[in-house]
Amino acid sequence: MRAGGYAVDMVIFAAIAMLMLVLAGFILLASSDWATQDVSDAQLYLFLGMNGIGLPLIWSVLNIALLATRDQTGGQYVAGVQLVREGESTLTLRDKIAWWFCFNPLFFSWPMAAAAGLPISVFIIVGWAELMVVVWGILITLCIACPIIALVSAAVDSESRALHDRIVGVVAVPAE
Repeated sequence: MRAGGYAVDMVIFAAIAMLMLVLAGFILLASSDWATQDVSDAQLYLFLGMNGIGLPLIWSVLNIALLATRDQTGGQYVAGVQLVREGESTLTLRDKIAWWFCFNPLFFSWPMAAAAGLPISVFIIVGWAELMVVVWGILITLCIACPIIALVSAAVDSESRALHDRIVGVVAVPAE
């Protein structure tokens, strides 16, 4: 069930990523007087920032809002599961935010590596600070490792709980 929910969440993410790319491209095109002028560095950085920073931010806000109101992401809704604290108690907002950012493959995913990692890599290429290289390396490593860690940890766990579920103390149960 959770794998299907993950797949639906990745389709939702892809749709949001495409919308962000189109919006950022439209803004870039409009700011270059419909491609009759060269774009400035600031316009290019806006385009890259909308995708490299704006996309993860929008994805997080959307999912934290869904978790805060429904105890489930969009994919979990379709899969018919919701999150509860161990012992069937309700999750606090702090628990939901911790679950989202704690090695969660919905946030640290392979599509996120491409959507956010590629724009950040352009900043590195144009010579931004070493801090960007570190941020990029951490982001890409997490985006590659977290889905694998979640899959393996859920496969070996008797309750099919992934590592991020165990760390935060969350259980996915059938939705009511």
